[in-house]
Order: sequence, then structure tokens, then C-alpha cells
Amino acid sequence: MRKKVLFMLISMNVGGTERAFLNMLDKLPEEEYEITLLLLQKKGGFYQEIPQHVKIQEMKEFPQVGRQLRDLTYNPKEKIKDYLSKRWYKQALFLMAIHSYMRVTKDRRILFKKIFKQVPIMEEEYDIAVAYAGPMDIITYYIATRVKAAEKNQWIHFDVNQIGFDPKFARRLYKSFNRICVVSNTAAIQLKEKLPTLSHKIETRTNEVSAMTLTELAVKEDVFPDSSIIRIVTVARIMKEKGPDIAVKILYALRQLGYNIQWHWVGEGEWRTHIQKLIKEFDLEDSFILEGAKSNPYPYIRQSDIYVQPSRHEGYCITIAEARALERPIVTTDTVGAQEQIKHGVTGLISGFKEQEIMQNVISLIEDPELKNKLSQALEKEKVEKAVPITNFKKDAI
Repeated sequence: MRKKVLFMLISMNVGGTERAFLNMLDKLPEEEYEITLLLLQKKGGFYQEIPQHVKIQEMKEFPQVGRQLRDLTYNPKEKIKDYLSKRWYKQALFLMAIHSYMRVTKDRRILFKKIFKQVPIMEEEYDIAVAYAGPMDIITYYIATRVKAAEKNQWIHFDVNQIGFDPKFARRLYKSFNRICVVSNTAAIQLKEKLPTLSHKIETRTNEVSAMTLTELAVKEDVFPDSSIIRIVTVARIMKEKGPDIAVKILYALRQLGYNIQWHWVGEGEWRTHIQKLIKEFDLEDSFILEGAKSNPYPYIRQSDIYVQPSRHEGYCITIAEARALERPIVTTDTVGAQEQIKHGVTGLISGFKEQEIMQNVISLIEDPELKNKLSQALEKEKVEKAVPITNFKKDAI
């Protein structure tokens, strides 16, 4: 009899969490697992890559629930004024009571409990339910309170010291989960410091990549026909935490030093307009290229001269794992999990977060072809392929 497994994610936008999820699905045989994917929104560049045997559902109440949570979390005073102007005195009074309670107790569960009254409990029961896109409060609360499952697991993909993580809220909700899977050892240590009473549930489960699959995808397209230009590539969403502004400033400085370089940023995000203005400000329209989101970014990585990850913070950066699998010379900032993937000077270069520090490492690779070759050769030996044994699914995969 097949195990029934529910995964819950935000959407299937092109991103590391979504790619890691698809990689996991590849390891779960259809004949052994009946998989349901519950999304907050049925959309995204990776949506078409979901295997046909996966049942896809959408949280229909999310638009209203999400809007109410935003209003009551970030704009409660404005919402109270709105209620009063409409003479909705009962609603305004209730909101004032909730807002006052949360200010005193710092406990947001009453807010979620109120808003989630409109969200029914799922009828179907599962062997395992996974809050995969975490930490994400709506997803965590939904799996904890609206899903019936013999086992519930929470995944953490991000640096909890950098994303506004609420330990009090998490501590109370995570009690409902059997395991808390964190994608790097460093991130697991940080989470244990924030949730010491739940340390026994916290374990490391790194995002895996398939070197064989990536290599096949990477040769499907020739994206850089002109080999006379130095090509730097970053695959990441265009958002502050990924450091696209840092990349623009580094490229400007490198070109001022006379280097003939193009930087290709593969990804999309809410910072696009801001970065476009910055690119124009530095007169880099022809050399800092926003490629947009690509469901197959691997030809860009494979054909890069240097892969650079200038992130301000990460959990376990799956694009670094992919660049390793494709044996590219890598420069990365010293984010959580970076030292678990890269041995500085051996398989890549780990930099501080300042523009000058990142740039100096890039220059080292430009000026020293032997170092570039050494890093690529070390990655070739490393054999990034680490397929999770299917027989250990419950222990190792989710």
C-alpha cells in the first residue's frame, strides 16, 4: 500500500526551495508514494515541471487569509480606522482587543486562530504531512491545525537570524511536528539556540542535487557564443537578500579597472525596478544583464567563467550546489552553510560581505587561470552526486 504524503509550498516560482522540492520528488517512486502538493498559489516557472502523478491542490482561502494577516499584522491601526469609518464597531473593537493582547503577550496565535476560522480542516488523512516552504507561518499553522496526518514535519530553508523569525510563535506551533528538518548544520545550530526545548526534534537535511541531471540540462542551449568576454553568472531571485545591488557595484568597479566583463543575473523578483535604475545609474545596461527567470538556468552556469553568489544571507544555497556539480569556479559570501559546501581555496573562494572583499576574490580568479583550473578539478573529484537512498525515505528524504 502506497504512503500518502502531503507537501505544502507557497508556489512553484523559480527558486531554490522549489528546485529542491522537485529534486526530492525525483527520488520518490510513484508506485510507493501517493503525493499531494498543496500550494498557496498555483503558479510559477517550475509549475509545469511537477510530475503528472502528483495531485495538485490550492488553498482557496489564501487570498483572504493572507490579506487579513497582512492588514492585522502590519497595518492594524489603519484597519481599525477603516472599520470605524464604515461603522463596523464590533469588528473594530475586536481588532483593538486582539492588537492590545498581542502587544502585551507577543503571542500571534490568537490572530491566526481568529482568521483561520474560515479555513476548514482537510478531509483526507495522510501518513506524512510536510510544511516544506519554511519558515512560513501560514504554511506551518495550516499543517499544524488543518491537516490530519500520522507524522508532521517542518522544513527550514532560510537563515532564522535574518528573516524576522518569531521563536515564541514557532516554539508553540512546532510542538505539533515530529521532526524539524534544517538544510545546513550551521542553520540547525542557530535554530537549536532559538528553540532549545525542541532541540531533540531538529536535524540537518541538506538539499540534494543530481549532477547527472544537471549536466544533461546544461548542454541543451548555447547561451554565450562570444568567448572573448569574461562571463560572471549569478542565479538568484532579484531581491535584497541575494545582493544584486552588490553585484552591480562590483561590476562597475571591475570595468573601471579595465576588465572586459559581463555579469548575467538569472532570476526574477520584486527588486527588478530598483536594480534596473541602479544599472542605468552606473551606465551598465550593456554589461549587467537581467536574464529573467529560467526554468533551466544550467547552460548559464555551465558556460560561466566564474559563478558568484553575493548573497547577504542564505540557508543552504542550492545554486552553489548546482555550480559545484557543474564544476565552475565559485566565489560566495560567507553565508550560513557556505563552509559546508565550499572549502576555501580548494573547491571555491569564500568572501566577506563587503563589495571590495568579493571583488578581490573575483580578480584572483581572473588573474590566476591556474587557480580557476585547480578549483574546477577539485570539484570534479568531489562528486557532488549524493542521491538519497529510497529505502531510507522516511528518515532521510522528508
